[in-house]
Amino acid sequence: MQSFIRVFHRSTASRRLLPAVARGESSQSICLSACRLDTSIMRPFTSSPPKSAYVAVDHANAYEAAMRGPHGKQLALAKLEGTGKDELPFDPFSEELSAIDFEDEDDIDGDDSLVEAEYDDKDAIGDFEDDNDEDDDDYEEDDSPYNPDGSIRRKKSVLATLRAGFPSGGQFAVVELGGAQYKVTPDDTIVVNRLQPVEKYKIGSVHTLTDVMLVGSSHLTLVGVPFVKGAEVDVMVEEITRDAKVVVFKKRRRKNSQRRNGFRRDVTLLRVLDVRMASEY
Repeated sequence: MQSFIRVFHRSTASRRLLPAVARGESSQSICLSACRLDTSIMRPFTSSPPKSAYVAVDHANAYEAAMRGPHGKQLALAKLEGTGKDELPFDPFSEELSAIDFEDEDDIDGDDSLVEAEYDDKDAIGDFEDDNDEDDDDYEEDDSPYNPDGSIRRKKSVLATLRAGFPSGGQFAVVELGGAQYKVTPDDTIVVNRLQPVEKYKIGSVHTLTDVMLVGSSHLTLVGVPFVKGAEVDVMVEEITRDAKVVVFKKRRRKNSQRRNGFRRDVTLLRVLDVRMASEY
């Protein structure tokens, strides 16, 4: 009992326990008195939200110091890897061809040996033009900023620089969507569980996500408590499909029982368009 008193001698409950111990009450009654709440020391509950919904971490000075050090010099060398990657291949005969002086066009037009072929069959001419139109369609350049696999289309110089270790830069964010967290940057593609209702999340529709848990850049990071108030991420629904099949195989040995099922998850593919920090930053 002495050790019991030593534990509580500094607490508020000890003021209620010491008289009970002095009177010789049972241990059960002493424990019941210790568990009673003292309403005089309770603080009133307030449901008002905190003044700040996020914590700002400014690491601009540390970033600039790192760029002036060995790490920055290494990144500068990585950036040089893309120099000259977008230029056309060297043609040793280009200068010689440009130096050749052709004859006057009048002499060429006056030569009787150059006779243009004339087609009498108009149907043949029409078929020939249709074939040319199909060839032009096949070789028409795609203006889409993305590759067929969904990745962003970049120049050869940019790809060489990124492979050498140069950072892509820009802002990033951690968003909560469908019960999971995703770290995203602009032009990223994320695969989430099918968003409901489908009528709202149609293909091509653009939505703004506000459940941003963290957003940052090279100079500043905003950590949400739990979300960053004012931060937004714009996404576009690119595709609604089903995931790859997962085989679920169950077998009970010596029971002549086995089961093989397949499962395909319904997913939605989202393209990240933009990441915005809070309006104060």
